[in-house]
Parts: sequence; C-alpha cells; structure tokens
Amino acid sequence: MIRNVTLFTLLGARIVFAQAPAPAPAETREEEIAREQAQKAESLKKPQLEKGEALFDKYFNSALRGLFAPKVGLGLRLGGLATGSGFAAGVLYNRPDLLHENLIFRASLAGSAKRYWAGATELSLPHLAGDRVRANFYARHSDAPRNPYYGPGPNSQKSYKSYYREEDTSFDGRVSWRPDRRNWDVGMYAGYLRVNVGPGTNGEYPSSETLFTPAMAPGIQQQTNFVRYGPFAQVDFRDNAGNPHRGGNYVVRLLNYDDQNGRGYSFRRFDGWTEQYIPFFNEKRVIALRALTELSWTDRGNVVPFYLQPTLGDANDLRGYQLLRYRDNNSVLLSSEYRWEVAPGLDMAVFMDAGRVFSHPSQLSLNNLRYTGGLGFRAKTRDAVVLRLDAGFSREGWMLWFKFDNAFSREIFRYLF
Repeated sequence: MIRNVTLFTLLGARIVFAQAPAPAPAETREEEIAREQAQKAESLKKPQLEKGEALFDKYFNSALRGLFAPKVGLGLRLGGLATGSGFAAGVLYNRPDLLHENLIFRASLAGSAKRYWAGATELSLPHLAGDRVRANFYARHSDAPRNPYYGPGPNSQKSYKSYYREEDTSFDGRVSWRPDRRNWDVGMYAGYLRVNVGPGTNGEYPSSETLFTPAMAPGIQQQTNFVRYGPFAQVDFRDNAGNPHRGGNYVVRLLNYDDQNGRGYSFRRFDGWTEQYIPFFNEKRVIALRALTELSWTDRGNVVPFYLQPTLGDANDLRGYQLLRYRDNNSVLLSSEYRWEVAPGLDMAVFMDAGRVFSHPSQLSLNNLRYTGGLGFRAKTRDAVVLRLDAGFSREGWMLWFKFDNAFSREIFRYLF
C-alpha cells in the first residue's frame, strides 16, 4: 500500500471534483412558442440560388428583361399574334410612369411574313381608391388571313380543311374592385367588337365559303357588330403569372354578345377555368394542372357565329391536333404537366391534354374526349417563359408548336401584351 501511495504522489496526481452546473431556468410556454415560430420562419425563407443559376439570373435575365420587357420606353416584341401566323415580331412601347405612376400607357405593333398583323393600345389607372379599384381601356385591330376551318362539331373531318380570313376591331374597358388589394379581382367588362370574314389566302386549300353553307358555318356570308358586357371574378394566388411554380388561378366570367345588326347572332357565354401549381424538390419540379370550359346559350332564332365559337387544337390546348381542329358552341379541356428544371434558364415538361367540343351546354361531360400527350422544352427567366417548343401526339399524328409564352398562358383578357 505504501508503494501505491508513493507512486501516486510521485506522479503528481491531483483529484479535482468539478461542481455540476446549476440547472438552466425552465423555458416558459411563451418562449417555447416564440422559439418554434422563429425556427419555422427560418425554414420558410426563399431558397438561395445556386451559383450557376445566380449568374444566369444576374446577366441573362437582366438582358432579356431590358430587351423584351423594358420598364420604360421601347422594346422588342416576339410572338403575340394568332397561332399559325409563323414567326412574328414587332415593337412594344411602355410608359408606366405617367402622372406619378398613376397612369400606364402601352402600345404594341407586330407582324409576320404570312401577312398577319395586329396593333393594340392600353390605358390603365391602377391605383384608384387606395389601390382597391382599377380601370383599363383597350383598343385593338388584327388581321389573320389564314385561319383553318374543318366544319362544326366533334366529328369534323380533316379532309374538309379550308381557310378563311378574319379581321377584328375592338374597343373594350373594364373596372374592377380588389377587396384585399392583392389576389381578388371582381368587376364589370364592356366593349364593342367588329368582325369581318372573307376568303382565305392559302392557295393549297379551298376558301371556307366555297365548302360550307351559312347553316354549317353561321356568319360566313354576313357578319355583324357586337356590344359585349358582363361581370367577371378572378382569384389569383400564383407566385408569378409569367412562370408560376406554386399557387392557383381561378376565373369565372359571363359575357352577353348583343347583335347590333339584327342578324340573329346574339348569345351569352360563360367562361370558367382553374389552374393549380404544386411544387416540390425546392421548386425545381412542378406539377401543373388546368381545367376550363366555355358554354354558350342563345335565345330562340339566334345562333353563335362560327368565328366566335370555342375551338380546340392549338399550342395551348389539344397540342397533338392541327390548329383549330375542332369548333362548336361549347368546349371543355383538361391539361396536366410535369415540369422540371434541367439547367438554369431551361425547363422540360411531359404533358397530357384531353378535351372535346359539343353543341349544347346540357351535353357537358368528360365522355368521348380527344387525347394528346407530348414533351416540351422551355427557355425561361425568373419572371416568364420566353420561348417554348412543344411536340404533341394524337391519333391524327403529331404537331410541333413554337411559341413565346407559357403553356397555360390563357388570361382573362387577351391582347397584344
């Protein structure tokens, strides 16, 4: 035992008994709630851009916005004409700074090599009644000399393909109330529409009036002028209307078209559509869903003119069918897309569309739909899709669409902006 003590002493060992720290005061319930809220807020912060994406956003996006969407002054305009016009380009003039930013003026003019063209102007008062009321006034003229027409109804034949020319002139206005200053928009719409239909200019196919009688294509021989008016409502929770990744958009509208020449073309139309965007994987993947319908009613002795009937077959609906392939008084459409980012500024998408046209609103159903599927590529900025290439397939073959907009680009008011 002596040896053990000596050895212990020689090593200079020292035994230190550390005093246990005093216990921290208990966290109150209020402090616990505050801590959890802070942690949740930290987790919901917008994800930081990766280095390559940040460089793309800083230089390429800024250049595109300055060229195609100038904050003030002149810019270039790509697309914006009716589908089928071919490559379209023009100029855009934007002045959002008038009257201390209380008045917005925009004007646009675009044309294509196929002799399509359109011009439009807009005046907006966006900050009335403390930003709760907005007023917009539009004027537009367009000329589309090669619109295809296959005949009415869901059983029209490809072999009956023909072409007609359509010139539209419109003057419209809307006043809307925004209860929450952000997402809701409720208001009234009113305008004047003048349409002129003539022989198509595609020499490879017959002109529509040589194949179809006024009974099969109401209004093909005589057109009329319309006063149109009615209420609308929109709830828009999309994070970005030009390139949405999350949220939804829900719209209803009822318009009366009053024939001003007494030719029996008065009718009423209900438009309803929804969009929903579901993001995951840090918003690099998005499931996009859409459903829409257009329903028309006429009084006894009236019909809907063929040039105002809903159509299917376009870069934004049945993408596997030829342009304006189906046309009738009513339509229903369902679309879905799975989108993913493959590189900064480039998305890919797999899509499916399903829809049909029919003659009477009572026939609304999801039976006997026409289906399309396909693959798409989209060049984009942080704010919008600037270039889209979609290849759609159907039982009638395949179609390639080249557009300068988002696939679900249908908006409540469509003009050249």
